Amino acid sequence: MVIEQLTFRVPLSLRPRFLALDAEIWTATLSAQPGFLGKECWVEAADPEMLHLVIRWQTRTAWRAVPEELLARTDDRFTAALGQKVPVLRCLDQEVLDLPDASAIA
Repeated sequence: MVIEQLTFRVPLSLRPRFLALDAEIWTATLSAQPGFLGKECWVEAADPEMLHLVIRWQTRTAWRAVPEELLARTDDRFTAALGQKVPVLRCLDQEVLDLPDASAIA
């Protein structure tokens, strides 16, 4: 499994609308793509304006196969609906490793 992690700074006053539109527009679009497994939103305890969208993909190939044109159109729809651009501050590409069974180590 591969994780796409996007970090945004979203003012607290905008957060409910940002999250609702993200679910309505982005999650709906991504969930129709082959290899999409799910999505979560994490908030930093020390800085509640920092949101991390954690998107799980079956493989990196599936994630990278999402057409750029679709991503651009979806971003345009999201920005128009939100009424402002909220830039991605960071995008991480992480692979989930299988951990050894602790009982097998002893």
